[in-house]
Amino acid sequence: MRFADILGLALSALWQQKARTLLTTLGVIFGSLVLTASLSINSGVQETIERESRRSTQLRRVQVRPGGGGHPSDIADQVEVKGNMSDARRERIRNALVRQKLNFNPGGPRIALTRERLRQLAEIAHVDSVIPSIYLNGFAVFGQRSQRADIMANDPDDDSLPGRIVAGRYFETPHQSAAIVSEFWLYRAGMTDDAAMSAIVGKKIKLEFHVERRLVGVGIFLYKPDGVGTTRDEFSALDKIKKQLPEMLDRFALTGVEKAALKDAFRATPPKAADVFSEEVTVAGVFRMPSDKEQQGRRSSWESMHSDIILPLRMAEDLFFRAPGQGERSLNHATLVVDREENVKEVVKQVREMELDAYAATEWIDRQRLMYLLIFSAMTIVAAVALLVAALGIANTMLMSVLERTREVGIMKAVGAGNGHVQLIFLVEGAIIGLVGGTLGLLLGWAASIPGDRWARDMVQRDMRIELKESLFVFPPWLILAVVSFAVLVTTLAAVYPARRAAKVDPVTALRHE
Repeated sequence: MRFADILGLALSALWQQKARTLLTTLGVIFGSLVLTASLSINSGVQETIERESRRSTQLRRVQVRPGGGGHPSDIADQVEVKGNMSDARRERIRNALVRQKLNFNPGGPRIALTRERLRQLAEIAHVDSVIPSIYLNGFAVFGQRSQRADIMANDPDDDSLPGRIVAGRYFETPHQSAAIVSEFWLYRAGMTDDAAMSAIVGKKIKLEFHVERRLVGVGIFLYKPDGVGTTRDEFSALDKIKKQLPEMLDRFALTGVEKAALKDAFRATPPKAADVFSEEVTVAGVFRMPSDKEQQGRRSSWESMHSDIILPLRMAEDLFFRAPGQGERSLNHATLVVDREENVKEVVKQVREMELDAYAATEWIDRQRLMYLLIFSAMTIVAAVALLVAALGIANTMLMSVLERTREVGIMKAVGAGNGHVQLIFLVEGAIIGLVGGTLGLLLGWAASIPGDRWARDMVQRDMRIELKESLFVFPPWLILAVVSFAVLVTTLAAVYPARRAAKVDPVTALRHE
């Protein structure tokens, strides 16, 4: 018997039982639809996460911070717990005092991010560059004017900043003694006309910083309405008042107890005026704030969105460590750029061995991937269960078909059809149901992905302000082949038992069957 004959008999049998075949095929269609959606969005989300993160160096970056104040065991013996109490309570109080002492360390972090340590980090294998995070708060003095300013170093990965220059130009080298200033900061400084803004390009401005070495002591702050910053003269006056406080206590309307308390406090931590240092730079250009689209695309760094003045990276680093006391206090954090994503974990391990705190975005990405893997695995299991239920329906349909077609099977065997031919007919029927159901389920999944993708991308843009250009649903060749093949495999296996039973039919008994 030719295969074409077998195929024709299988199609004829399915056509004769159209309603039963349709209902059976629907189960396969819906199972294949869920399987298609699960695999498609799983692959699409994974690709989207990697694609969006690779638009910059984010997956190759390691954030490094100074090491903490030490391990509890380092200072546990130095902490004395007074009082008559139970051992359990004494241990709890001791642990709380140790944590408090570690969290507040006026001497700074135990492992500081000094310039020497930055050099050590740069020598770690696979580290391409070290980007220190430089933040200086001070004043810009130009002519008779002065304006408070947040001054930061530029991020080399901020690819939007050069395009946001509205006057002048961007930095030529990371070491040049130059600055670019925010147009909004210039407006606050009184330069409201375009001509005045453009005229400052090429001019010299003096950056003036007031640095306090001490992390504990007396502080006097002035907060004004509408977020208006303290002026240079106000800051200087407050600094002088702070320094004169110990000698002026007797002039205040204080009780003797209050005066004694403050005198003891000033004796332990006497008020000290801030160290003042300055640097003269040339204004190279003026930049604007990023647009909503640039912020959504994450092309703008945090520094360029919150800075009044931006300095070239290496020039800012030299300025930071040249400031009085800055070399002792350490940077808040630095960023390591690793050569390849697969080397990030090894770099993080080496940084932590230096007793510094280290974090990489890949750790968060891995957790997200695990979460999505669990979700989509559950969806895949649901799809597989749906197909198995459909397979049970197919097995039941085939068994009933064997009973109804006993006489037909007997005739085929009487005219020369072998057991293998009969068995193959029923297996082909199951495979046809799987092929048709899997294909239709795949097509329905593709059709449903069009509105589904539009809805998902709109939700991401609305809630996360990220514009995704590529689809969240993908249909690679392996997915198409896997869905159809799995559906055919399940339905064919479901037909094995009915096919074997049909092959065992005795032709003499079958011909007598009514």
